[in-house]
Amino acid sequence: MSLRGKRYRRVFSVLARHGFDDVVAMLSGNKLLHWLLPGPKASFDERERWVRLRMVLEELGPAWVKFGQILSNRPGLLPDELTEELSKLQDKVAPVTEQEAAKVIFDTFGKTTQALFKSFNPVPIASASIAQVHLATLHTGEQVAVKIQRPGIEEIIKGDLLLMRDIAVLMTRSKDFATLKPRQLVDVFEKSILEELDFEAEQGHLIWFGTQLADDKTIRIPRVFQELSNKKVITLEYLEGIKISQTGRLKAAGYDLKLIARNGFEAYFKQIFEWGYFHADPHPGNLLVLPGNVIGILDFGMMGRLNNHDRRALVEFIIGLGKDDTWRIVENMERLQGKEVEDRKELEKDVEQFILDFGSKSSKDIDLNEVISRGRKLIYRHNLEINPDLFLMLRSISLLEGVGMSLDPQFRSLEMVKPFAFGLLRKAVHPMKLLKSRTLMALLADMGQLAYSLPSDIRRIMDRIRNDQFKIQTESKATRQLAREVRIAAKRISYAIVFATFLSCGLFTELFWLKLSLLSAAAASLLALVFVRKV
Repeated sequence: MSLRGKRYRRVFSVLARHGFDDVVAMLSGNKLLHWLLPGPKASFDERERWVRLRMVLEELGPAWVKFGQILSNRPGLLPDELTEELSKLQDKVAPVTEQEAAKVIFDTFGKTTQALFKSFNPVPIASASIAQVHLATLHTGEQVAVKIQRPGIEEIIKGDLLLMRDIAVLMTRSKDFATLKPRQLVDVFEKSILEELDFEAEQGHLIWFGTQLADDKTIRIPRVFQELSNKKVITLEYLEGIKISQTGRLKAAGYDLKLIARNGFEAYFKQIFEWGYFHADPHPGNLLVLPGNVIGILDFGMMGRLNNHDRRALVEFIIGLGKDDTWRIVENMERLQGKEVEDRKELEKDVEQFILDFGSKSSKDIDLNEVISRGRKLIYRHNLEINPDLFLMLRSISLLEGVGMSLDPQFRSLEMVKPFAFGLLRKAVHPMKLLKSRTLMALLADMGQLAYSLPSDIRRIMDRIRNDQFKIQTESKATRQLAREVRIAAKRISYAIVFATFLSCGLFTELFWLKLSLLSAAAASLLALVFVRKV
């Protein structure tokens, strides 16, 4: 039997052993196949179906566990009971032996741990499905954390990905499963898991964030020792602190938990909304508190990226929520999707209901996780196709909300989101920033040239038409019609210039309330009217 065949047999065996004979039959297309598989054919309580499915994923291994974790972050796609059960999946495995870990180091560096390090602790301080971490000391005396990829894990995961693709194709043939878009889900998962396996990419993330946050007094990123890092091993500065979830120890040590919660959220908002490049796995195990209320961020294997378009639409979406503006919310949901919604009226109704449910509450009384869950269900109900990294962003904010509330029970991230979004919008349209924008300067130059030349160009065309110098092979009636259409077009363009001027200046006034904005609005509008008059 081929390796692929053995993998199929193992998956089907585990499914059958946990009472999923019907799934085996559906996937295999053979209702008798499950009788050929080993294991008992016991009866199972249907109410425990989702618990058993979680157990199946845990038994199948790391790739399946991580796939289940991704699905758990998408309420509305699956039944609520299943989503809740998948959220319990644990990425815990026994560590590899001392000899296996040492072999990975020798195979990749060509040197022993004794040659590379002054001391190397063979017992890992952390262990997960993809890698484990050992404490070591350099010959210079610096303490480091050595992250070692589990031997053979890349081949195992890539083999499981092939299996997932085959199963996804089979699922698309079933009406019950096709709506889940299984192939797209596997695509998203494959991108995420392969990035986690790429330790060189993770080193790049660490170095970039370390550089960006070098002057930040609230966040610390461990330094990478590049000469002791490669595709399978990352050697990092060891950050000694208290896990952010250990609130009792933090209080006893005199840390300011409210300040830590606020600083953590501000750091992630900056990553998401300003940089569009963010650490996408901020669970408590990856966050440490260091002396001075500094937060240390670990494990940069999972990253999210949002382009300028998505970030701007996201900010506008948040402002729409803050103002109970249904049109603005729906408009920016379409922008995030990149195309019009199939049934906009239905979406508007759902958004209005969403606003009614949450708009009457104060931000202190709103559960952000409930808002995120409802929002994701809305996305799936209307079949919106948005950037998968937006789901990573929602997951990150959801995790941070939990961390923030564990530090400060009164903490509500929504109280920070709205002013942060308005602040970003102010920065985006600030006069100095706009003046530095090449795109805006080019647009203004084009509009200025258009406004300057349009009246004389139109007058020249009209003079030629009146003097029969405009060479058009058509009847005089058509000529008069053409002249009329040119006049109408000219007026419309002129009206557009006036409207755009008022709109732009109104935006400045709303955001800054500066006298300069009012004067600019008056002057620009007067100038635009002069141009219209010339037509």
